[in-house]
Amino acid sequence: MKENNKNNYVFFYVGDDISQPEMLAESISIADPTAEIIHCSDESTPVVEFVTQRCNFKSDRQRLMSSRLQAFAELGLNEPAIYVDTDMLCMKAIAARTLTKDVKARFCVREFNLDWSFNGNFGGLDFNEYDKKPLGEVYPYVACATATTDSTVWRHLADLLEGLHPKFKLWYGDQEAIKRYCVSAGVDPKNGLPETIYGCLPEFKEFVGDCVLLHFKGQLRKSSMTEAFATLKKKSQR
Repeated sequence: MKENNKNNYVFFYVGDDISQPEMLAESISIADPTAEIIHCSDESTPVVEFVTQRCNFKSDRQRLMSSRLQAFAELGLNEPAIYVDTDMLCMKAIAARTLTKDVKARFCVREFNLDWSFNGNFGGLDFNEYDKKPLGEVYPYVACATATTDSTVWRHLADLLEGLHPKFKLWYGDQEAIKRYCVSAGVDPKNGLPETIYGCLPEFKEFVGDCVLLHFKGQLRKSSMTEAFATLKKKSQR
């Protein structure tokens, strides 16, 4: 892809309901009007407004974890970018070039709910090897926001996931691959992206004012994402 001096934002989304990715994309355009917003998708997903570039890939909607990592790898974006989940709102511009100036990648370091007991039986899948262990120990990184210099890291992550148990292709695969990559590459968590800034949960109000990405993780936070977006949009129109 042709290199540019704009801030690059990339997300993966496949599906018929595009309400969340549209809120994400518009929030990015509000926070960073000249942003390059790249949507990795498949041919049947509707067009998402405010996206500046769309790249379709062959995707298995039953194995979204592997489809997501493969799409980011195949995108082949060989310049800095921030890769984000679609259940997020961008509050401030993000310069991935600055974030990755001295490292190949920065992963979001978990800061919330570290002591939560991990459920080893999730969605009918058996993750008994992690059952009742602290969430911060099982998955110290959150896959909601990752800044990379190029696509190399995504190829490593996609290959890592490909070699794991098939259950990880259905769930937790991105977090599992990131954890293993960070261990093998000797990544220092201190160089990561703080969750309070790059994946802040809306109920932690003491951090919300400083965050650049709000993370409305889970079905219960979906309505609050819609409300927060309406407020954000209203402020931008003043």
